[in-house]
Amino acid sequence: MDQPMLPARKVTNMEQAPRPYGVLGRVLGHSYTPTIYRELAGLDYRKFEREPEDLEAFVRSDEWEGFNVTIPYKRDLVPYMDELSEVARRMGNINTVTRLADGRLRGDNTDYYGCKVLVESLGIDLAGKKAVVFGGSGGAGSTAMMVLADLGMRPVSIDRSGENTYENLERHADAALALNCTPVGMFPACPAAPCSLESLPALEGLIDIVYNPARTALMMEAERRDVPNAGGLLMLVAQAAQAVERYTGEHIDMARIMDVTARLSASEQNVALIGMPGCGKTRVGEQLAKLLDRTHVDIDRAFGEEVGMSCAEFIETQGEEAFRVRETEVLGRIAAQSGLVISCGGGVVTRSENYALLHQNSIIVMLDRPIDQLSKKGRPITARDGIEALAERRLPLYRAWADVVVQSRECAASTAAVARDALPAML
Repeated sequence: MDQPMLPARKVTNMEQAPRPYGVLGRVLGHSYTPTIYRELAGLDYRKFEREPEDLEAFVRSDEWEGFNVTIPYKRDLVPYMDELSEVARRMGNINTVTRLADGRLRGDNTDYYGCKVLVESLGIDLAGKKAVVFGGSGGAGSTAMMVLADLGMRPVSIDRSGENTYENLERHADAALALNCTPVGMFPACPAAPCSLESLPALEGLIDIVYNPARTALMMEAERRDVPNAGGLLMLVAQAAQAVERYTGEHIDMARIMDVTARLSASEQNVALIGMPGCGKTRVGEQLAKLLDRTHVDIDRAFGEEVGMSCAEFIETQGEEAFRVRETEVLGRIAAQSGLVISCGGGVVTRSENYALLHQNSIIVMLDRPIDQLSKKGRPITARDGIEALAERRLPLYRAWADVVVQSRECAASTAAVARDALPAML
């Protein structure tokens, strides 16, 4: 699906760039980077998809003003550079190419800066302490290993094979920081994790360079342990900010980096509505989606379309337990997406695993409606158990799951307006 875009920022001195900027790769799917470069500096930023045999012609062409390099070309382009930054020389690969005033090409690697900003964002003194890097032998992992060593830490690479693996992770129980540099847990295969953090009781911080979803399985596990954690979106924005400086000479300060990161994160997350059966989640969701210019998905409707019968019919014929299992399957596929308004079924809170499915990439909003105003029509579980009994069991769960609680108003449109105003200002 198309990703929501942030409002355009006023462009000043870079509107007249004669050639576009962009990212070079072999196959480029959806990327946040065009939005990031537009927000940071108003750059005309495009995707340059090229096959290996076309690399030299592209590099020598005049069709770009500057470009980033992604897998698999980060090492392949090094021989075409006339000079390398110190960081690029140390790393042996580049992710940013600029054309100097005399026409020569300079290769740089801004991933180092992005990773450093991400680690420092935790605000923890980690010098002299051990860090474990999941996938430390890979491209992103080698960057992290270098950054951590330069910050005075003792990084250890954890890989699938070799001396230090996920199977013997307990030997590093003294690690103060864990940093995931694998793609495990990235959309659409989420939530997932390369391992559990149970073997790391001394953790003071957790970083996952995955940026979609907003909260990976590792981040949510750290959150449950009250361990400070951060996802990879800040790294993506920070490395782009340094690339802008390389391209144009314009310095992007940390306040701007943090602002763009927060706004992009909010725009990509879903808004998920929960609450008692009959509280108006579907109608409010429809109205809220219009206000936010987003797609609305009703989980009950999606369930019905998938199984060929309504939720009530399924419960009556197959039983509630079978319904809950299928409901979780439907929820998992929808909640992993980005930028939606999702109306959940009233019983979504009855399965604890559903919380992680929502929390990973959603701002959860509870609609709080007085019990005597709840609709009971076509609701077999409400008819069976009684609305008061359901409320006693479920209301504490709704409140525990919710990031925001909204009191229902006289109509769906008014409630949606209140919900919109209660959401983070970036939405």
